[in-house]
Amino acid sequence: MQRTDKEQNFHKKTMMHEINVLIVEDELLIAQNLSRKLKRLGYQVLDIVSSGEAALKASAEKKPNLVLMDIVIKGEIDGIETATKIYRNYGIPVIYLTAYADDKTLQRAENTGSYGYVLKPFNERELHATIRMALQKHQQQVEILESLVTAEELSKNLQLSIQRAALKIGGSEQLVLENDLHFALENQELQVYYQPLVRLQDRQIVGAEALLRWQHPKRGMISPTTFIPIAEEAGIIGPIGEWILRKACAQAKSWQIRYPAPLKISVNLSVRQFNQEGLAKIVAQTLLETDLAPELLDLELTESLLVQDSMLVVRMIDELKSIGVQLAIDDFGTGYSSLSYLQHFPFDIVKIDRSFIRSITHNPGKIAIIQAIIRMAHGLNLKVIAEGVETEEELIFLCDNHCDLAQGYLFSPPVSAESFERFLLM
Repeated sequence: MQRTDKEQNFHKKTMMHEINVLIVEDELLIAQNLSRKLKRLGYQVLDIVSSGEAALKASAEKKPNLVLMDIVIKGEIDGIETATKIYRNYGIPVIYLTAYADDKTLQRAENTGSYGYVLKPFNERELHATIRMALQKHQQQVEILESLVTAEELSKNLQLSIQRAALKIGGSEQLVLENDLHFALENQELQVYYQPLVRLQDRQIVGAEALLRWQHPKRGMISPTTFIPIAEEAGIIGPIGEWILRKACAQAKSWQIRYPAPLKISVNLSVRQFNQEGLAKIVAQTLLETDLAPELLDLELTESLLVQDSMLVVRMIDELKSIGVQLAIDDFGTGYSSLSYLQHFPFDIVKIDRSFIRSITHNPGKIAIIQAIIRMAHGLNLKVIAEGVETEEELIFLCDNHCDLAQGYLFSPPVSAESFERFLLM
């Protein structure tokens, strides 16, 4: 089969053994023996270190192509935590070294998205094969994620077209809607709908996303894609956002009192809300007034929100995290630059955009992208939510690939609070 230029370059590089390896092992004799075997195989050993702290420093300074990491190194941080930080901060693949590890430790290691294991004592043939496969897998993931650059541009153009189409209302008509929107809160026309969030491990409802709806007295139900941009432009999204936050938190607390398992509630933050002075205080005050535990609130941020003054973004995110809430990056996969956000901002959750989930079982490209995103997110200790799940086939695929949670019409469309409670009684 004909190789692509990238595959040829990678194959050439690995055949010439231009791979620089960092060994992290606290037993010197084992490390030296491993180093000799690697050198016989043609790899370059950059350094041998014995602690997690030293491994992080060497990874930053020497930029190895691969790290061989002992799972049970001594020190303040173990091999698994060190591997997670190396992958998160520097994007360097890690292979674990182990003689024996209990099931719990192995499960922790698998959740970091490692690139494999090598058992002690090291067999050269197995060592070489594991390294080659790990590096090839890493290269494939890099190429897949690079392809998201094109997806980002397509998505942004599509979103822009949708917004323009939604706002293709006569100028006077748009002003009427804007004026009506100013009174929508006062007239109790705005409603909060809830879409179930399902844990795929046991298919239990563990939370809900709060979604805004506008029941106009004359026009009926107006799509959020129509009125939210108007609210943004008119500068009234702030009070609307505060209202939906308070309403959602109060509802979550009500469910917590009446039903046995506490449910998480997810609320979207708009760009204007995020930039609002005192946002963290508003969130903290809302949690205090509704008596909802901070860890039960997820705040969802979009990529467009993060493309701002980095210092402001860091400060606002740090303030929100100090409260104890969890942060999710929404619509992930539509922008390549999202990858850097996961490394530099303390997110807890990745929500894969519905455009990648739709008809996934019939699209090899989507399959590869979803697998790469899940693996990368787990490597950073993040939970993964799939949006827009509509078929049993999509659900089975997500379960098989260890996606954590999902929402979509397969389970339920967004519904009123009263209708949502029927799910809780099942």
